[in-house]
Amino acid sequence: MNFDDIKDNLKSQLGQTWSRIEDSSAYNQLRDRFENLTPTNQKLVLLGAGALTALLIFSIPFSYYSTSSEYVTTYEDKRSLIRELLKVTRESNEVPDLPIAPNADMLKNTIEGQLNMAKLLPEQMKGIEVMAADTGLIPKGLLESGLRVSLAKLNLRQIIDIGYNIQAISPSVKMNAINITANPEDPRYFDVEMKLVSLAVPQAHVDMPDAGDEEAGGKAKKPAFKRGNR
Repeated sequence: MNFDDIKDNLKSQLGQTWSRIEDSSAYNQLRDRFENLTPTNQKLVLLGAGALTALLIFSIPFSYYSTSSEYVTTYEDKRSLIRELLKVTRESNEVPDLPIAPNADMLKNTIEGQLNMAKLLPEQMKGIEVMAADTGLIPKGLLESGLRVSLAKLNLRQIIDIGYNIQAISPSVKMNAINITANPEDPRYFDVEMKLVSLAVPQAHVDMPDAGDEEAGGKAKKPAFKRGNR
């Protein structure tokens, strides 16, 4: 079937449909009412019908355009999210592993050595106390130990230097609180209380193969992760 046949067939079907519409009572009633209108009202009806027809014609491509715009917006949002996830994954892989934190006794000795290097007077060092590790933000299962460092009669420079040196002991040791109050005897100086926590960083532990393993084929056990003993 060529194009001319299709065109003739379409004209025939449209003609039959229009004939049925003209024979319907509803069409005849509407035509009678239209003919009884004044010329001005007839023009208004024709303009309204034309506007409605144009609206119906343009609403179809507009609906497709709106749907495609929503799809494009959804695609761009998902693409941005995937890029952010890939960026975060790449950055997390580039972060070096945290070293194992020193235990409470070793951390205490290190801080005492730094305080001695700061040339503090005996009355300025109130003491270093081992306490339960708790920050309220980090789960307790990820904390190893805690320390409270109490100092007295420090000036601002001493507070900054000592706090910086303590914070730089290890990436696995964090200062989670510092309380500074004016010294009651001399308000020019300050009493300081620093609270530190050490993170429980898991370390890889590889069991050495025993004689039975070597006889069975020399296969070592798979490495398992466990927390370092303190």
